[in-house]
Formats: sequence, structure tokens, C-alpha cells
Amino acid sequence: MVPSDAASSPTTFIDVLFSWSLSFIQMLSHLLNGYFTAFFVFTGIILNLLSVSIFLRKERAGTPAIQYYLVTLTLWQTALLANAFLLYSFPNLWWGHLVSQGTYVYLYPYVYTFANTTHTGSVWIVLTLTIDRYLALCQPLKHRAIGKKRRVRRLMIVVSIMAVMFSIPRFFEVHVVLICERPTSCVAAIDRTELFDNRLYWTIYHVILAMIFVTLLPCLILFALTLRISIALRSAIAKRKSLCAPNSDIDTRCKSMKSSRYNSSRKDHKSNIMLVLVIAKFLVSDILPTVIDVLEHLVGQSAFMRSPLASLFVDISNFLIVLNCSSNFWVFFVWGKRFRRSCRKCIKSTQLGACIYDMAQWNNDSEVSLCAPSSFTTVNVTTKAYGSTERSFRYKRNMEIIVSRTDETSLNPSRT
Repeated sequence: MVPSDAASSPTTFIDVLFSWSLSFIQMLSHLLNGYFTAFFVFTGIILNLLSVSIFLRKERAGTPAIQYYLVTLTLWQTALLANAFLLYSFPNLWWGHLVSQGTYVYLYPYVYTFANTTHTGSVWIVLTLTIDRYLALCQPLKHRAIGKKRRVRRLMIVVSIMAVMFSIPRFFEVHVVLICERPTSCVAAIDRTELFDNRLYWTIYHVILAMIFVTLLPCLILFALTLRISIALRSAIAKRKSLCAPNSDIDTRCKSMKSSRYNSSRKDHKSNIMLVLVIAKFLVSDILPTVIDVLEHLVGQSAFMRSPLASLFVDISNFLIVLNCSSNFWVFFVWGKRFRRSCRKCIKSTQLGACIYDMAQWNNDSEVSLCAPSSFTTVNVTTKAYGSTERSFRYKRNMEIIVSRTDETSLNPSRT
């Protein structure tokens, strides 16, 4: 005889597995929306503001117009990080979950609108940056006509205003209502408006216009242009290697190419690689939200939001966007030599940064003086006396010139 409860054991096992997976998804969503998002939001805002201050330094006044793209993109992404913290991270850290009732929901209509506005602005700025790089590499004559600083500045202002205007209807999709269980106790709650439930509005604005201007079509254009730019950069690298092949006849020509013009082309090449990395990073982070948006339109919003797995994918896509917005500084720092130099000057301009930098330099000097041979001791002493090894060698050469001129004067008195 089989026990009667054995027949229900598979169902019990499936229920336990489902409840365990549901609790795991909730825990992972809490970590992504709470602690991970908060960490990258705070570090990203600090690093983005540092990047903006470096781009806007007076000493960078002679840099190309590409800095307007980077400054505008960094500002939009910084605003996106702040809205992501208010919309997802802070409620999870304070209440343990996303709240739909209470005093805090009065912020939701504004935060919800600005979050979509900042995402739209970031997409459009990256798209204009990609088109600019495509014209600069593949159609340089057209880029010279439209790539001037004044026109780029106006373009950034126009694109930002258009992003704000495109996202204005989002503000009227949600509102705060009062739920009164008793006449004396009312609780504020966030709720959808009739505009959000309007089928015509949903089809035109959320499906057609959003896919054309925010999600699907910009993603495809970014992918195609990034691929074309990568091919152009690869052909430029191959052409440069062919010009500097290891032949004796070409070696002299390669040495002559190491002029200011050749060095400037190498700098432009590195800056193009840096910008392509920024675009590709944004494209990777925006693919999953685009796919989720398409699936939501195909399945239906009500059925999509009831799935715990779909909610987890939404949290992962939001976290990828936060991660992308907080990591541009490292791309600038690794690939931009001038950016690193300006970052070092910016850090040394503060008292705390100068102390840390001097301590690091002092530790390096101590290691050299202790670990180097005894013949190097004089060089180390001279370095401390005159500030740097280069200055000490320059001083030594100047002294040799003075001594040689003195000897010539003593041998030829007629020159005096």
C-alpha cells in the first residue's frame, strides 16, 4: 500500500521549489534595487561631476566640440542616477520594498516623469554623438560643415528641450489619490490616470512613438553606426600599420611621420576609440530594456507585470542602465591621456588630494632610495634638491655649458 500523502508529494515539492525561487527573486531584486543601485548611484554622481568639472576647465578651452556631447551626456546621466535612487533604491533601503502608499508617493509623479525624461535625453545624446562620429570618420567633408562648436552647442540645447517635451505626457499618466477607510484616516496612494488606460494613447505614444524615438529604432541605428565606425577604425589601423611596415626604405619615412600632425592623428584615433566604447557600452545596457519593452507590448502589460521573472528582468535592465551611467568616468580615465592629466591637476588642487599625492610621491622616493644601488644615491639626493630628475639633469647640462664656455674664454681672451 502506498501512503495517501505520497501522491501529493510531487505537488508539495513543486510548491516548495516555486516558493523558494520566488523568495530568491525577491531577495535578488531587493539587492539590485537597494544596495547595488545605491552604491553605483553615489559613486557615479561623484565621478560624473568630477568629469564635468574636468571637461569645463579653462585649460581645456581649445579642445574639440566633442566635449559638448560628453558634458551634456554626463549631466543627463547624472540626473538619471538621482531619479533612479529616488524611484527604486531609497524605498528599498528605507522600507524594504517599493512603496505605493504613504507620504513618499507625492514624489512619484515627478520622479517618474524625470526618470523617463533623462533616459530619453541620454538615448538622443548618444545617438547624435554616434552620428557625429560616423560623419567625422566616414564623411569628413560634411562633418566640417556641421561639426563646429557653436552648432554643436545649439544642437545639444535643442535635443535636451525636445527630450523634455517628448516626456511631458508621462507626468499625466500617474497621480496621487487619497484612500479613506474612515472619515478621519486617509492614506495617500499612487494610481494610474485615465490617460494611461486609454488604448489609443497607449498605442500611439507607448508603442509607436516610443519604439521609433526611444527604444527599438535608436537601438538599431546605434548598432549599425557603431559597426560602421568600428570597421572604419579598423581600416585606419591597418592603413597606419602598412605605412609603418618594418622595411628599411620605409623606416625613414616612419621617423619623419612622428611629427605634430602624426601625433595629433594618433590622439584623434584614441579619442574615437574612447567614444566608440562609450557608445557600445550604452548600446549593451540598452538592449535588454528594449527587448523587455517589446515583450511587454506583445504579451500585454497586465500579464507581463504579474510574472515574477519578468519583474526580475525589469530590475536587471534598470540596474544595467544605472551601471552604464556610472562608469563613463573610467572609460575617459583609461583612454584619455589629457583627461588623466587634468584629473590629476584637479585632485592636486584640493588640500586633501595634494596631501595624498605628496604622500604617494614620498613613498615612491623612499622605495627608490632604499632599494636602489649606492651609485644612484646622488641622483636621488639631486632629485630631492631640485624637485625632479629631469630638472636635475637639466641643471647639470646647464652647468656643463657654463663651464665649457668659461674654459673657452680663458683660452681665448680676445673673446671677452
